[in-house]
Amino acid sequence: MLSFIAAAAMLAGPQAGVQPYTPTGPKIVVTMTYGKSFEITTDPKASPKTVAHILDLCNRKFYDRQRIHRVESWVTQWGSPASKTEDLKSDAVLSGVSGKQLPFEESQIDFLEGVVGVASTGLQVGGDSQLFILKRDTERLWRSYAVVGKVTKGMDVVRGIQWGDRIATMRVAK
Repeated sequence: MLSFIAAAAMLAGPQAGVQPYTPTGPKIVVTMTYGKSFEITTDPKASPKTVAHILDLCNRKFYDRQRIHRVESWVTQWGSPASKTEDLKSDAVLSGVSGKQLPFEESQIDFLEGVVGVASTGLQVGGDSQLFILKRDTERLWRSYAVVGKVTKGMDVVRGIQWGDRIATMRVAK
């Protein structure tokens, strides 16, 4: 099962001296089946192999029609191909990935609201295709998961996502 660390242990405020985070890589537009969308600006400098993998998955339409399988007050997560058809509580969904294990890429990015990371089986373990978006600051994740980028448009849409909502498309913006 993919997890972060115990949710209760990681909810905390931002670290002292936090720098603004403004990634400048390619953008990914995630459109939900109900028509709303949000934009992720990627950060190839922070996690080059991870970002390249996620962009490739978007280009291959890997995320299309997947359902959101985790929604908590502090995080939203998706990225399992089994979510298209399986029960969202099944092991097939919770542990489902594309099949390409990535090396862990540590970054110096603070895990604040809007940061997008790659879920994995543990701290400082490379992930694959499951992505999470932080809906509030969680400093205990810092340096523990690869950073893909940040939601730069539509954070209100992310906050409104419900468990089971379906992604229509997830595309690299041209």
